[in-house]
Order: sequence, then structure tokens, then C-alpha cells
Amino acid sequence: MKLNLSMSGSAVSRFFPVLGEGVLILGPGGETVEGFLQKAAGISPAYLKDRVQTVFLEGRALDDFSTATVGDGATLALSAAMPGLAGAVLRRGGFYAAMRRQISHEADGQATSGGQIVVTLKLFNLVARDLGPGLLERGVLIPGRQLKDFMARQGRWLWTECAALKVEGRPVAAEELAGLLRPDQEVALTVTSA
Repeated sequence: MKLNLSMSGSAVSRFFPVLGEGVLILGPGGETVEGFLQKAAGISPAYLKDRVQTVFLEGRALDDFSTATVGDGATLALSAAMPGLAGAVLRRGGFYAAMRRQISHEADGQATSGGQIVVTLKLFNLVARDLGPGLLERGVLIPGRQLKDFMARQGRWLWTECAALKVEGRPVAAEELAGLLRPDQEVALTVTSA
């Protein structure tokens, strides 16, 4: 199902919790983490280098974007600098990186080329704020159950700040959407500012 939401003002930011839960993005197989994020999510190399301070690939801290490869079904989590000792230890390439050796990702150097892969991408804190609007505008995949739960938690605000709602290209009333979402179906979601 294709769902397009046009939100008024800065209401796109209401979708940032979904980014923390994780959304699915499609991209080319056989890429390093850096290459995949650039091609599939449109993240610039400068932003990755300067702003993304903590990266987890499959739940393991990652220091080098350019050597670790991402495979189909992988989970990537991106964050800006986090406060305190935990932030210092988890920061990629940081002074305290050796303290997390047991939870660090080891690059395998094996890039399997192929078609498109699906990766779960999670964005946190300033990274969600900076990259979220662009990623949502490009479009993400989200399981119907996750989207339905998110809408239930948000309540009426979603519909008061929604300027337009389209399913498969045709306008739909907000109260109809919950009935159209199937928990077992992925939703191709785009969210833009009106």
C-alpha cells in the first residue's frame, strides 16, 4: 500500500518516534555502510563524517563506515554525539573506543553484490531531526502493524495537522485509514510538509 501524507508546518517532526523504532529502506546490495547510506538514504559523506558520531550495525558499535558491509535484513542505528561516559565510549573513533571492544563490529570485508536489499534504519536525537524530514519525503517502508500502533498512540493531532492524505494516489478521509491498514502488509510511506 502506498500512503502519502502532507503535514502542515513542522508537523513532520511528529513522525520522528517512528524513525527511532526503525523504518525499512531499500538500497543496493554489496555496499559498505557508507555507500549504502549515501545511495539508499541520501545522506551526504560530510554529514556522516561530521555529525554521525555513534553507529550500530546489527547491535554492534561501528567505527569505520568505509570497510563494513551491510547485508539484506541488517539493522543500522545512527546517532549524534551522546552525553556522558557512555557517549564517549560509543563515539566512533573516540579515545575510549577500546573500552567497547567486545561490542564493536568487526569489518568482514565481504561485499556481496546483487540486487536490492532491505535494511532497517533507526535514527536518534539530532540525526533524526536533521535527516528525518528528507528521509520521510524520499519514502520509507513501514510494517502496517507498526504504523497502525503509531497512529493509535498519536491520537487526533495527526489528523488536525494533516493537510492531505492519499492512499494509492487517491484522497482518503482520515477516519478511513485505520481500516485500510493491514497489520501484515508493508506500507510505502511518504510524509511531506505542506
